[in-house]
This record gives sequence, structure tokens and C-alpha cells, in this order.
Amino acid sequence: MSGDEETAVYAHAPVPGSTVGPWLILERLDSGTFGVVFRAQRAGHPEAPPVALKMARNPQDPRFPREAELLRRCLHPSIPGYEDMGVWTSPKGHRYPYVVMEWVEGFTLYDWFREQPRSSREVLCVLAQLAGALATAHACGAVHRDVKGDNIRVTPQGRAVLVDWGSGWFAGAQPLTDTTAPPGTSAYRPPEQKAFTWRFRKDTEARWHSQPSDDLYALGVVLYRMVTGMYLPPCTDGGEPVEREVLAPSAMATVCLELEALTLRLLSEDRQARGTAQQLEREVQGMVETAGPEADRPVLPTPSAVATEEGGCASSDGQEDDELLSDTEPARAPSTRSSREERRRRPSFPAWLSLASAGLVSGLVVALAVRVELPSHPKPAPEPAPWLATPEELAQFATDGGVAEEALSAVQDAPGAVLPAILSLGRPMPSKPFPNQRRPPCEPRVEKEIVGGCWIGPLEGERPPCGERMFDWENRCYLVSYDQAPLPTSGQP
Repeated sequence: MSGDEETAVYAHAPVPGSTVGPWLILERLDSGTFGVVFRAQRAGHPEAPPVALKMARNPQDPRFPREAELLRRCLHPSIPGYEDMGVWTSPKGHRYPYVVMEWVEGFTLYDWFREQPRSSREVLCVLAQLAGALATAHACGAVHRDVKGDNIRVTPQGRAVLVDWGSGWFAGAQPLTDTTAPPGTSAYRPPEQKAFTWRFRKDTEARWHSQPSDDLYALGVVLYRMVTGMYLPPCTDGGEPVEREVLAPSAMATVCLELEALTLRLLSEDRQARGTAQQLEREVQGMVETAGPEADRPVLPTPSAVATEEGGCASSDGQEDDELLSDTEPARAPSTRSSREERRRRPSFPAWLSLASAGLVSGLVVALAVRVELPSHPKPAPEPAPWLATPEELAQFATDGGVAEEALSAVQDAPGAVLPAILSLGRPMPSKPFPNQRRPPCEPRVEKEIVGGCWIGPLEGERPPCGERMFDWENRCYLVSYDQAPLPTSGQP
């Protein structure tokens, strides 16, 4: 789609009060690489519950019929319920497919865990529901392919829902990507997939076939990240897979033995050892009932957690992905001040911080690391990051070419002299606020709330590409609004 056509999509997209098929648009919520999400309601039925309507940003996008078919097949309380699909014709005659699904309101999994102290038993209850969702999908021949914390919502009633099935696949589905690795998020990819991608990195015809064991490994990473506050150690060195040692969660947090055993089993490098989602659901349901008093203790960091944190799992294929706000999921409950204060008190910082020279291209990061020893008790910032990222951790949150084919890929191989020129093309809006960035409520006269932070703009007369110091959002340019002196922004937040 040309730039003029994309501008037309923004200019002529449905507005609150208009209808799309039988659905009344209530508000526009968010946009992602492929879709724009609206909160909607069945027209003429004010008593009807709200729904999430996701519309394609590109005309005739085949992802949307495939996602709708997947939701139709997979019926489970922890999978968004399918409502409808159709095509909206813009004033210029372009036809944009849309899919309508259940409105799921709640916190992302990691925010839910931080909102108040959670016990191992509470985590097991959530795990049982997610295992049930995967068991249903796998029984239908489907694989989610992007299980991660930001794609899991927990409602106020405690129902866990696995959202964003736009990257999913099922038997007989038409392939939509032409990359070795399928859509997904690098930190959650299983080691066997990374090894395959490295082995066939020069074979343009090689394709990894996603399996249920991929989803189970990703679920293990979700559990590990949630209870320890960190990702797994790096599993590649310059792209080549390497051996690694995974520290037991109990060395870093007060988890019960049952939850630790399940987590480590899901992270096994032997895919057969992970079992099946059906087995996992059955086991976890039993553990919820039979686990001892240790399971009721709050899961909190242990003193050794600060000294043992290591980096994340860098991509072995040059196709990393940020944990973006799902463009198939309607809303994320805002983090409260109490939850942010709780995160300040939790000792989730590593003992050392890497300094890197990095180039950022469509969210991709290239870094050369130098380790520097830091004090064991760093001074708290007004709004610290959950952890101080190493270059490996930064790399795993850049945009994944497997999800957004339009994004630049293989930036690791770009000559150094080329990076400044590429950076001048502009910087995409990050998926979460920077450390020390102002949070809502924003100053309405000069600021706009975007992805949970306050941004100065849109700047009059500025249009993308916005250059190195500004960020692109919906065809306009914005500056970061800081509470105090800005931190370096060579990496994503």
C-alpha cells in the first residue's frame, strides 16, 4: 500500500458513532502493524455487551479470515469468543476485512502478577486455564505461535484469556510469511527452532513447522519471567546456538516446588519432555487442590535474585519481536500508582549494566556490549524499568520480521556507515513508555497519551520520516515528554 493510500486509511477509518456492518463503533482503542482495534456494540442494541472489532490496515489482508476461522474452531473460556467477520468498504472503495470477538477487559499477565502479591497457588490457577486453552487449540490442529505475557489477560474475576491469535496457524491454513522462522517473539521461541533457523540460515526455502511443543515452551518462559522477573540466559552467540544453564526459579523467588518443577519441565530442551497441554491442564488442576501450605506464600524475590539476573535469549535468526500491545485485543487495564510503587520496591535490577553502541532500525537494535560493575543497591529512579537491559535483552524486543514482513530484517549485517543514514528515516513509536517518561494524566494543551505514556505533539508541520529525535505515530511526529532529565534512548524501553 502506498503512502497516500495509508494516509487515506487513517483519514477515512471508521469514527465513533459510525457503523461497520451491524456494529456501532464506540471508540478507537489501538493500532498495530496489521490492524486497528475498536470497541464496538451491536447497533440498535444499547443493552448489548461491548465487543472488540479489529480491522485490517491493508485492503484484503488474508490474516483476518484465517484468524476468524481459528477462533471459530477453538471454543474455550480462555480463548476470546468469536462474534463475526466481514468487510468494510472505505469511501475510496478499498475493502478492509475485519473480525469481531469477545471484549476481554483486564490486566496483562505480568501487570496482574505485580498488582498485588500473588501466591504460587494463584499462579497455578491461571496456568490451568491457559493449559486448557492450548489443549483445545492443539486438539483442533491449531498452534498459537505467540504465547507471551502481553498476549494473556486476567480479568477482575480471575479468568485468564490467551488473546491475539493473529499469528496462529492451523492444519490446512495458507502460509502468509516467507521467512525461515514463523511469526512469534524471539525470547519465547524454543531452542530447537532457533537451532533450525541457524542451520538453514542460507536456505531461502527452509521453513520451520510450528508444533504444540513450541507453545508449551513459550508458556514455560512466561512462567519463568513472571515469577523471577527475568528472561532465560542467552541461548545464542552471534546467532549460533550455545549451551546454557537455566537457574531454578526457587533460587530467585519464593515459588513452591510444584510450580518450579512444571516451569523447568516446560523449558526442557527435549520437546518430548514437555508433554502435552492436555496433560499439563490435568496435572495443574490436581496441584491446585493438593499443593501444601508453601503454595499459599506470596511469590517474592529472594536476596540472590539481584546478583544472578542475566540477559534474555537473543534471536538466532535476526528476526526479533517486541512485546507489542496486541492489535487483536481491545484493552489493557492501566497500571495503578500502587502497582508502580510496588515495582519500585521489588529488587529486580541486575548487578551489572551493559553499555552499548546501538543502531535502531524499525525497532531493531545492533549492540556491542561492555560490562561495567554497578553497586549492589542502585538508587531507585522515580519510574525505573523492570530491569536494566543487556544488549541481548534489547535485541529480543525489536520488531520481528516474522511478524511484520514490512520491517527491515537482518540489521546485524548492516555496515556501520549505513546506520546513521537509516536512522535519519525516522523512529517508530515504542510499545511502552520510556523510563522517567511522563505517565497519564497528560497535559491536554501540549501532550497526547500514546501507548501508556505522554508525548509532546503532534508537532506542527512535521511529517514522517521524523528523524532521530522524534517518533512516528499515525503519520505525525512526536517528542518524548519526561518528568525530569531524559535518559538515553539508544534502546527501546
